[in-house]
Amino acid sequence: MQKRLFPLTLAKMALTAAPPSVVARATEIVVQRIHRRHPKLFANLAKLSKAVVFFEPTDAAPYRFALTLGQAPVRFFVLAPHEQQEQPDATISGSLQDLIAMLEGREDGDTLFFSRAIQVVGDTSVIVGLRNTLDREEMDLRDEILSLFGPFAKPAEAFLSLADTFGMRLYERIKTIHETSLS
Repeated sequence: MQKRLFPLTLAKMALTAAPPSVVARATEIVVQRIHRRHPKLFANLAKLSKAVVFFEPTDAAPYRFALTLGQAPVRFFVLAPHEQQEQPDATISGSLQDLIAMLEGREDGDTLFFSRAIQVVGDTSVIVGLRNTLDREEMDLRDEILSLFGPFAKPAEAFLSLADTFGMRLYERIKTIHETSLS
């Protein structure tokens, strides 16, 4: 059975259009669910050296995400646009698709780094520890989000797929119109 991918177009649209408070609350809910379903992952992240890692999706502006390691509780949260934050120990930037693929373990972080799909700035030992910890845990972000819907997960999955397909078609149509107007 082919792995169902995360609805990237829908996620990008939501990250671009949603107000910071909505993105922050939705992120908090998903992270709480992941914590309940993967407590070992969070326990292992808390055992790492104390650090802050920023995740910067290059194609889902304007948000960045921060992960605090090496302490309990481990926190993963949204940084609002232009929010000033202390300097992170490391930053990983790349497309939303590549960042999620790395998180889920579908793509190897080293491969993404050496192919320049992601960029790493800062303390690489923090990133190596994070990568090794994530590699030991199987996670599917789409399934984590769908689990929030309980018995309505199947209809929610159908809706997400439909909405993502619609979003992708809308994006392509707008892109075509834009390119045509520039010619």
